[in-house]
Amino acid sequence: MSTVPEDDGDFDAFYAANILPVLTTLEVDRKRIAGKLTMGFLAVLALCGVAFVVAMAYTRETSLSLMIAFAVGFVLLLIMGWISRATTRTYVSTFKHQVIAAIVRYFDDSLRYSPEGRISMGDFSASNLFRQGIDRYSGEDYIEGTVGQTAIRVSEVHAQYKTTSTDSKGRTQTQWHTIFKGLYFIGDFNKHFSGTTLVLPDFAERLFGRLGKVFQGMNVGRSGDLLKLEDPEFEKQFVVYGDDQVESRYILTPSLMRRIVDFKTQTGHILHLSFRHNNVYVAISAARDMFEPRIFRTILNRELIDGYLADMTMAVGIVEELNLNTRIWTKT
Repeated sequence: MSTVPEDDGDFDAFYAANILPVLTTLEVDRKRIAGKLTMGFLAVLALCGVAFVVAMAYTRETSLSLMIAFAVGFVLLLIMGWISRATTRTYVSTFKHQVIAAIVRYFDDSLRYSPEGRISMGDFSASNLFRQGIDRYSGEDYIEGTVGQTAIRVSEVHAQYKTTSTDSKGRTQTQWHTIFKGLYFIGDFNKHFSGTTLVLPDFAERLFGRLGKVFQGMNVGRSGDLLKLEDPEFEKQFVVYGDDQVESRYILTPSLMRRIVDFKTQTGHILHLSFRHNNVYVAISAARDMFEPRIFRTILNRELIDGYLADMTMAVGIVEELNLNTRIWTKT
């Protein structure tokens, strides 16, 4: 994938001057925190063992003693989890404000980065990409600004819905399900349009073949019509719905379709795209949190920083990958 900054030598110098000194200081904090967490975990194991021995002395029943030991361990792990979050909060915040913020500055000094910020739920829903109602919504690592002529907003997002069920004993259980987790991008598109065009992963055809095409045509729960486009590789990867076929074809030029396919191939992630409200919305699925620091492995590792650099390239580089700075007609 092409990057926003082109000169690796420049980044080497930037890394040595602006990032490595911070990492060296933070490595001391990381080792201290990792040591405390390790000792805490070992203490939990020891206390579970003590609980088992004491329970055996009183009950003489192995299964009951194990249950007591597990219960003690569970409570202690909950307490330890709360303590670990409090312990690591300052470290994570410092890492993001100094290291990730520096990487953002390297891409473009005008970009604003907020570790605690996020794309709003309203802006997430505005794309019409995901139909499921949202019951819990969170996000972080918000970046905002202008790349060339394109205004962008991007952050990590995790949207969920819940289901409840009741077992035979009348106990209610709640389960949380992910609607989307990953990087969410909103950019000013380079053409004027008034309708909605959705570009979605073509799971149906890949799973069911020709029958999948039938499911697509039924368009259950989707507004707009199913569009058939002329790029065979694009058709294998995506399914397109639009409420104006002429406008959708005006948006999805052969060049843009090729760029979308290439971007998916290069990132290796599932993509959803929406063209709506004169914006392009890009949802890039990712199971991991992209800009989190390590706790139990050294951060004095250039490959780690190169990984953050690649994540930033994916986030901000969408402008270049989709050629959004090429302004069409009256769009300036």
